Formats: sequence, C-alpha cells, structure tokens
Amino acid sequence: MIYLGKDDLKELLNMREAIELVEKGFLQLHQQKVEMPARSVLSGPFYDGSLLYMPVLIKDEPPLFVTKIITVYPRNQELFGQAALNGFLVLFDAKNGLPLAIMDASFLTAIRTGAAGGVALKYLARRESRVATLFGVGPQGRTQLEAACTVLNLEKCFVISNQDPREENFAQEMAERLGLNIIITEDKKTAIRSSDLIVAATTSRVPLFDGSWLRPGTHITAIGSFKPEVRELDSETIKRSKVFVDNLAAAREEAGDLIIPIQEGIITWEKVAAEIGEVIAGDKKGRENPEEITVFKSVGLAVQDAIVARGVYLKARKLNSGLELL
Repeated sequence: MIYLGKDDLKELLNMREAIELVEKGFLQLHQQKVEMPARSVLSGPFYDGSLLYMPVLIKDEPPLFVTKIITVYPRNQELFGQAALNGFLVLFDAKNGLPLAIMDASFLTAIRTGAAGGVALKYLARRESRVATLFGVGPQGRTQLEAACTVLNLEKCFVISNQDPREENFAQEMAERLGLNIIITEDKKTAIRSSDLIVAATTSRVPLFDGSWLRPGTHITAIGSFKPEVRELDSETIKRSKVFVDNLAAAREEAGDLIIPIQEGIITWEKVAAEIGEVIAGDKKGRENPEEITVFKSVGLAVQDAIVARGVYLKARKLNSGLELL
C-alpha cells in the first residue's frame, strides 16, 4: 500500500491528463461500466460542515474499489484560515479486497472538478470564447480557470471581487501561469455582459448574478453548490439556458440551482437536456448553435475521483512513486 500526498499528486497529474480521465469517467458512467451508489452526506452541528462518503467500483482491469471520505466546511477560510475541504481517497483491489493506496483528497478534488468543467467546455462552449468571468478564488477557482485555458484560447478573465484577501495573489499567480489578462472588479454586470464564459465556484448560498445580464452564446459552469437549498445561479439563468448535468439522479437530490426553480414552478426536470456522458457518447446533442446559452451544473461525482485516482495510482506504480506503507 502506498501513500500519495499533495506534492506527489502534483508531480503525477496535470490538467490535460485529468480532463482526459474525467471525460472517460463520465462516458463509463453513462455506459454502466462503473457502479456508483448515491453518496452519503452527514451534516454536522458546527459551521455548516458536512462529512461526505463517496464509493465507486471500477470494473476495468485492474478492477478497483475507490472511496473518498471528505469533510466540507465552507467557512473554514473565513474563520480559521484553513481549507474548506479535507480528506482522503482509499483504493482497494476489487478481486481480493486488499488496500492499495491512500491519497490526499484536497488536490484531487480540486483538479477533478476543474477537469469536469473542462470536459463541459469541450462539448458546450463556443470554440471562439475568449473572455471569462470567474466567481471564487479558492482551489476550485484555480482549477476551473486552468481547465478553461487548457480547452479554450482564453485571453481575459474578470475576477469578481468579494473582498477576499486572496484575490490579489490569485490574480497575479494565475496571470503568470496562464498568460491571461486578469481584472479584479466589483462590476458584475459589465463583466458578465462582456464574457463568453461564466464560472461559479463559490460557497455562496444565494445567486451570484442576474441571469438577464447574460448575452447569447454564453456558457456557464456552476460547481459550488451540492445541497438542495443552496444555489449560485438564479432562476432566470436556468430559464434562459440549455441545461446539462453531470448526473441526473444526483442533480435531483442535490442541485439547488435546479431544484429551487422547479419548486418555484418556473421549470420542470424536462429542462435538463442531457447528462454530459450522453453528450460525450454522441447519444444526445450538446451545443447546437452559437446563440444558445448553455449551463453545466455539476454537484461532483464519485466516479470523477475514482477514475482520476486510478490513473494516478497506475502511473505511480509504474514510476515507483509514493511512500510505501504496507
């Protein structure tokens, strides 16, 4: 059994590889080549914290059981200066049940979520998209922007200021890393009306912007909320958009961005055009014309973690990386 920490994982996995793996995971989920029960979420009594348990069986050789166990505390940065997400992934040989690896979950969760956004952009965004607006400057904001630059030729990104002390460092770091013109602004309306791509990667419990500001052809990726009472997108955004999800069953339970407008009577579940795996497989269409507004709503799936963890584990064994525990 090996341990792979954050530094090991950064050496073993880049964003382009993560996007390829997550795309494969979405496809295999659609093709029923993996088993993924609904994740368990246990809400705690402190600071809106939750414990998530996310198991998957991957049937490809070598077959693996992969489980992610994480805590999500959205106020950790504000209250304690600590990461909002903490935990581990554990891999088992599905043939004999022996443990194979344990991995840091914070890095893998951030990169696989960014990769999911990248997969969605590949199929739903306009190829000529050049300007983005980003809500959120945490680890998820970093990987979403990196994935967007991996898939698209972005030139400019508006970072919406929330008076977060990390914003200046974020802008400087990402501008240097990605070669982007990054502008920190509080003017959400102007930013969104100027953008081809909107990314919402926050812990907000209420909508971040007015959907009437969106111009035709915009794509929106929303990954921050995973509880039915929480949303980043308003009902107008959903009403105007062609909506795609990572998994419909999970969205029905957890996607407040969709559940709330359904409860309001504004849309029904028929509003969801497809799961992204159906689009990847060619069974359903993604973007059909340059004027469509598209939304990819992701609540985050265990298969994303599992398929990326499997890829990293196989690469680590090949390169003799990681710390031997057993």
